[in-house]
Amino acid sequence: MSLRLIIFILSIIAFIVLNTKFMRDDPEYRKQSENQKMFGDPLGIKRFKKQPKKMTILTLVLIGPILSYSFYQAFIAG
Repeated sequence: MSLRLIIFILSIIAFIVLNTKFMRDDPEYRKQSENQKMFGDPLGIKRFKKQPKKMTILTLVLIGPILSYSFYQAFIAG
């Protein structure tokens, strides 16, 4: 397996753990998740407007490590 795939899998696991923590600790976040349709807002724009801090954190946890690794590889390659 490539390192990029391992980083992506770890990012998904971290996203799931953090999302579960938000679901347990924040009743408003849980309520929004239960009321949200599967494909009603695929990009999550409405959720970003309602919970901008939590959604930003989740997005950074999901795509941040793989983007950082890609930028690092580009920097090393020159």
